[in-house]
Amino acid sequence: MENKDNKLPEDFEPVQDDDITKEDCIFNVFKSENYEKVVPNIVKAIESKNIENKPNEDYPYFNPKNPVKYLPRLDTPSEILNNEQLKGIHSHLPFFHQYVSLNLLYSISIDGSALKSLYKKCEGIKNTILVIKDKEGNIFGAYASDVFYPSSTFVGSPDCFLFTFYKEDKIHVYKATEINDQYMYCDNEQIGFGNSDNNFSLCLKNDLLDGYSKTTTTYHNKPLNNKDDKFIIVKLEVWGFKEK
Repeated sequence: MENKDNKLPEDFEPVQDDDITKEDCIFNVFKSENYEKVVPNIVKAIESKNIENKPNEDYPYFNPKNPVKYLPRLDTPSEILNNEQLKGIHSHLPFFHQYVSLNLLYSISIDGSALKSLYKKCEGIKNTILVIKDKEGNIFGAYASDVFYPSSTFVGSPDCFLFTFYKEDKIHVYKATEINDQYMYCDNEQIGFGNSDNNFSLCLKNDLLDGYSKTTTTYHNKPLNNKDDKFIIVKLEVWGFKEK
């Protein structure tokens, strides 16, 4: 029989915050300070059917500023990424690659700056994280869902994404729009992510010393180096996932 008075049952006992935090033995639970402002904005946007026209950063409910933070273990220290940046990248990985240790597959500091060397070091390995530091100190890169290997055709999946650190350690991610399937591309001359109008969202030349970043419909990104579309590479690393 329905409770027409809409009263809570007598044996109802609300969950207390303390009960939640006691069970949270591994991760920090974050609460949005803007909760009371965010929810009404979302409801208003849905009702007005204008939510698709709003940038993600206007809706922290969908793009949380404080995701669960986890620091992956590295088999060797990174020359590019600090701990906060690693946590930021981890929070956007597909679920099947979260909470997994990372192995350094390739570094221009160790292996030299040549595309052939990168292909050899990463041979047969799917799912990697490419990280770049340019001459201006910008840090950016991509999550690759397919093997780095010359094939002269677009590969990958919508799991691919681009990232950059615009403000100190705060990550900004560009997910695949799925408008096209040109997620990643490799040949003997270059590596590219995303494509429209014959331009890549992220392109590395075969000597791995320079590249460019332009806006494409694949990721709907801004130039990842946050200034000019061209950049000079000073550090580059490719990280793989350790098998569980």
